[in-house]
Amino acid sequence: MNFGSVRRKRSYLAAIGGVAGASGLAAIGVVLSGPPAVGANEAARQAVPAAGSRGGDGGSKDGGSEDGDKGKDHDGDEDGTEYGEEDWARRVPCDSDLLIAALVRANAKGVGRLELEPKCTYTLTAFDDDEADQRSGLPAILGRVSIEGNGATIVRAANAEPYRIFNVGFGGNLTLRNLTVKGGDTRNELGGGALLVQEGGRATIKESNLTLNRSATGGGAISNFGVTRIVGGDTADGKHGTDDKEAEDGKHDATTEITRNSAVRDGGAILNVGSLTVDRARLSDNTSLDDGGALVNSGVAKLSRTKLDRNHSIEEGGAIAALGAAAIIELQDSSVTGNSSGDAGGIANDNGRLYLQRTEVRHNTAADDAGGVQNLVGIVTVDQSRISENSALVGQAGGFANLGGTAVLRDSEVKLNRAFGPAGLGAGILNIQGDLTLTDTRVVENASTLPPGGISTDGPISVDDDSTIIKNRPTNCAGNAVDVPNCFG
Repeated sequence: MNFGSVRRKRSYLAAIGGVAGASGLAAIGVVLSGPPAVGANEAARQAVPAAGSRGGDGGSKDGGSEDGDKGKDHDGDEDGTEYGEEDWARRVPCDSDLLIAALVRANAKGVGRLELEPKCTYTLTAFDDDEADQRSGLPAILGRVSIEGNGATIVRAANAEPYRIFNVGFGGNLTLRNLTVKGGDTRNELGGGALLVQEGGRATIKESNLTLNRSATGGGAISNFGVTRIVGGDTADGKHGTDDKEAEDGKHDATTEITRNSAVRDGGAILNVGSLTVDRARLSDNTSLDDGGALVNSGVAKLSRTKLDRNHSIEEGGAIAALGAAAIIELQDSSVTGNSSGDAGGIANDNGRLYLQRTEVRHNTAADDAGGVQNLVGIVTVDQSRISENSALVGQAGGFANLGGTAVLRDSEVKLNRAFGPAGLGAGILNIQGDLTLTDTRVVENASTLPPGGISTDGPISVDDDSTIIKNRPTNCAGNAVDVPNCFG
């Protein structure tokens, strides 16, 4: 591989680089005001308060709370004092117009909690088209709004014009729980087929599904320029236990799933330029025609207890692409499996910082180089993790490629990776013009067409006495122009 020829096009990032800055909103015309509430006041009156916080009588009567005073219309006191979002809920009948009206009313008050009809499908047939062309099927979220889905679905009608579903504006704070968001389709530059979180906005997605959304730009499901949390939850089955074992404690994780979304540009599922936290989620079967089949991160992202599988990108990062010097991404207790791309079948780190801890990168495929992980002039730390059974079909580096970057592998394993193309070598690790350190790490049973099959490097690297490099084919390290410490054959 000619390191100098590695692709470095990043025109999209340059175009949106100002979004994260203080003047970014003005530059791109992001909406900071609410949508028009045409005809909404009358419809809003039909979205009646639920009894207590769960609406046991369908919302047709007052009362139902334990303290006896929460059965009133909890829209706030006459002096303008508002109740917190846990104090009241407004049941929304199975009607998309009433959902829109309830959101308009919540925006006007600055706070609102909505409960959707269980298992209802709210079909959106029209959109709000504001002056910045932020087409959204629901009113922009400008206050603190919580939606308890109760297993309901919000979907764009199949024959409707393209538009996203949710748009969280500056100062907005949206929480979704137990809800499916489906069929969003945005053609706007900011992306986010299901959800756009603008700079200064916040969103939390709990135990929900975002599926079959698309973007003609980035972020097939979510485009985040603010602060977004994606979390699952524990579900109990009535058993009792005292430790963390699932069978004894009777609990399992209710994950949030982001599946079968697509983007023409970066981030088949998620484009993050802000702050992103993902815990107990699954990102699967998402597609990007550029980088990052599941996620493109150019901000700060932390993923824990999360599975990224069967995602695909055309360029690099079948599951994840971290792009730019501002990109920081951490994966803990997670798995990146069965993804594919042109380069970096699992994870691509391009000039960013990547930290893997107790994470498995397995069974990923690159059509060219770096089946598992590629670090291009960035910084990578791999700790207590495993990079195994990845493949580079035509190029080099079946497992891990360090190209002009700094990489530390500690207490980890690089095993059973393959590079069987015509010029395939460095099936375990390929290091070109990089700074590479191995501490208590095993590079074993990797195989390539040409030697060396274990570690291929064009310069000195550091390998401590506790590391093991054995059983690689056709050689472990023989064939390098420099000696590799603690490597024989």
